[in-house]
Amino acid sequence: MKKLAIIVLFMGVLAPAMAQQKAQYSQYLFNNFLLNPALSGIESYTDVRMGTRRQWVGVDGAPVTYYISGHSSFGMSDRNAPVGPGAGKGFIPKLPSKNPRSTKYHKSRPHHGFGAVAQVDKTGPLSTTNLNLTYAYHHPITRKVNMSVGLSGGMIQTRLNGNELHLINQNDPTVRPNTMGRTNFDLGLGTWVYSDYFYVGASAAQLLTNSFASQNEGANDPEQKLQPHFFLTGGYRIRIRYDFSLEPSVMLKLASPSPLSVDVNFKATYANRIWAGMSYRHGDAVAALAGMNVNHILDVGYSYDLTTSGLNAASAGSHELIVGIKLRNKSRMLCPEWLW
Repeated sequence: MKKLAIIVLFMGVLAPAMAQQKAQYSQYLFNNFLLNPALSGIESYTDVRMGTRRQWVGVDGAPVTYYISGHSSFGMSDRNAPVGPGAGKGFIPKLPSKNPRSTKYHKSRPHHGFGAVAQVDKTGPLSTTNLNLTYAYHHPITRKVNMSVGLSGGMIQTRLNGNELHLINQNDPTVRPNTMGRTNFDLGLGTWVYSDYFYVGASAAQLLTNSFASQNEGANDPEQKLQPHFFLTGGYRIRIRYDFSLEPSVMLKLASPSPLSVDVNFKATYANRIWAGMSYRHGDAVAALAGMNVNHILDVGYSYDLTTSGLNAASAGSHELIVGIKLRNKSRMLCPEWLW
């Protein structure tokens, strides 16, 4: 069964019609910046996040992903320091007032955001390295609702280790017994509308489909094009009481000719410090998520995916870990103000 899963997995990697090219995440709820450059600089501090995902444990050659991301705001006044939910000092969270009328929110003043993402994804003999720089501009559209637009640009390098392939036809001219590679420009766009109680975002990645460099010599190079990805996401915060809230959200992902992917998420947060939730990815997995804002500098999150697709007979599920660090957090914010 494991060998069969490897064959199916590898076929999916080589045929864009069978699989999406970008890495799969369950923890994107806590780092939507990975999918949308418009989130660059959305908070008043510098947000640095490191994550890793080991998918389909038990299947040889299954995807393993590592990434580090960071973004920061420029031109955001210190007067934007939070005074409502999410504000905290040290190890003791400052909770919202029990009187809703006493809780005041502010609009995000016009400002710029810059960021960067580096990611490595390895699936069997195929590895992909991404490096992108991002920019966003944030502007209020009402007293409580803000909007940002962003773009990202960089490079994607795809490498195939021919030494790890065992083919029936060893004379296949498109596969060489060494490492083959392609480098592509990457371009992404996004927008994000947000307030203290909802967010809606749309983004597109890998919009440039042609490669500009090849590490191979000869005329028999296999064709390799990037597959454009489109994301639509939204979430809403329901405050049950002053220290407890529920946050349902949904994400739609399209990477034609792959079928539409739908994620439905449900998360609960207590005292701006502890959160837990569930995520359902149609036709793929059910995930359990949990995490903690340790203090105003450090937060951690973990998720476990139970595979519901045909790979469940060979897979022991997927694990994902994320660690966040808040730098220049002058207001000692415990829970993100806009990315809850």
